[in-house]
Amino acid sequence: MSMNENDKGLVRALGLKEAISMTIGTVVGVGLFTCGSSQIGLVGPWIIGFTFIALLISIWPCLIYGEMSAALPCAGGTYNYAKRGLNRVWANLSGWHYIVSVVAIGAGETLAFSNYFKILLEQFGVSIDWLDSRIIAIVLVAIFLVLNFRGIEQSGKAQTGFMFFFWACSIAWFMYMIPKVHVEYFGGITMNSLPPFNEMMYIFGLVWWCYTGFETCVSMGAETKYPQYNLPRALKISVFLVFALNALFQWFLVGLVPHDFYGLLAVADAPYAEGLKAAGLIGFPIILLCIGIAFGGDLSTINPGIAAPARYIYTMAQDGALPAFLGKIHPKYKTPYVAVIVVGVINFILIATGSIDYIASVSLISLAICYMIGCLAYLGLKVKYADMKRPYVAPLGKFGCYFTIVIYCFMLVFADRIALITAGVITVLCFIFYFIFTKKHAPELVSVEAEIGEIEEPTVEEKLKMDKVYNIWKWVTIVVTLIAIGIYLVPIIVKQFSV
Repeated sequence: MSMNENDKGLVRALGLKEAISMTIGTVVGVGLFTCGSSQIGLVGPWIIGFTFIALLISIWPCLIYGEMSAALPCAGGTYNYAKRGLNRVWANLSGWHYIVSVVAIGAGETLAFSNYFKILLEQFGVSIDWLDSRIIAIVLVAIFLVLNFRGIEQSGKAQTGFMFFFWACSIAWFMYMIPKVHVEYFGGITMNSLPPFNEMMYIFGLVWWCYTGFETCVSMGAETKYPQYNLPRALKISVFLVFALNALFQWFLVGLVPHDFYGLLAVADAPYAEGLKAAGLIGFPIILLCIGIAFGGDLSTINPGIAAPARYIYTMAQDGALPAFLGKIHPKYKTPYVAVIVVGVINFILIATGSIDYIASVSLISLAICYMIGCLAYLGLKVKYADMKRPYVAPLGKFGCYFTIVIYCFMLVFADRIALITAGVITVLCFIFYFIFTKKHAPELVSVEAEIGEIEEPTVEEKLKMDKVYNIWKWVTIVVTLIAIGIYLVPIIVKQFSV
């Protein structure tokens, strides 16, 4: 049976812009605006150090996934890479963990939206504290289920709109808040003390979670136009834009909130809004911030948080790893509608816990496991498919795989214990399901050509246009990244001249 997704009904409708917005949308949201930023309450200005290290250990996996996605542009990402580079057991394990982790990101995002939405309404004198945040979150998921049900092209356009709205609000907020920043809050380049090493590693894990989901565009490889170019480019751009957004928002939170309120930040469900309220910056600053976070950042994460795992479920069902009915394509909208509904159900279950911290820990552990399997799959593909066409080749890819696996294993040692147990339960259930169901239903592997179908090359004019668009994205990313790094030098310089 051919596994060519396009023969099954999926349409290549996403370009570079949509691939970037889907990826950044998944990454920039609940991590930055909840668990990630709340760590400022524990490490203060040193948050930039944690964020920069998180960038460094995310670059190589992005490049590695860029190589695999260009060579195997299928729906399902890591699942398909592991299926060919390792075996079906590893493939199933990666698929299960990816689905749980990305759905968890979406579920956490809906709860974050609820918190910021409530604070936004408070600024207009409207209190809905009587309404359970989980109810708002469930309604939001239902809306996005309908959006994803009706087609990837429509979903992709909405995603781009959410992201550009978020960026516009962010720039406006940055410009408005610059005069209100206190450089003395940065305390130079040192702090009186840092948390114990074990706690710092736990903090680092939550900061690293702000980068997870970087391979979202890969899971929609079967719906991406010219994936041999657009996917590696989207991955390279996205990881640095994610760093820039994290670093810029963190800089403002450090510069706006006095140290006396760090204890509040460390436990806040909506650290930015709660921090501004504590600093007396109420009214327009909170209104603009909450509008941008809730209707830009949060919505842009919920959307791919449904679309990406649905493609994994679809691919695994088509491949016999899950029941076949999960692989059905809607005859009109050309979407894996049953898989989308299942993702919604899992969202509802996670939302019911009401705990963003628990959801975050489950997500970061499962994604770390998925990425390590992806690295092993990369090494396997190098051996089993040495002659496979690779439009993009990651620099020092093999060494990068070993480095990433070691770093991620070390990081997981300090992760939340309950979440680690949850990941262990997911792993055991996956193995049981594999031997009871998948092993009996999985078909023989078809050729790579049969699975991915014919990948068209752009015309000369199209390629020139693609290169021009990519260069614009590249230089904008370089400038924004340099600004995000350089802005941390401002308090140091000001302090030196004021002495």
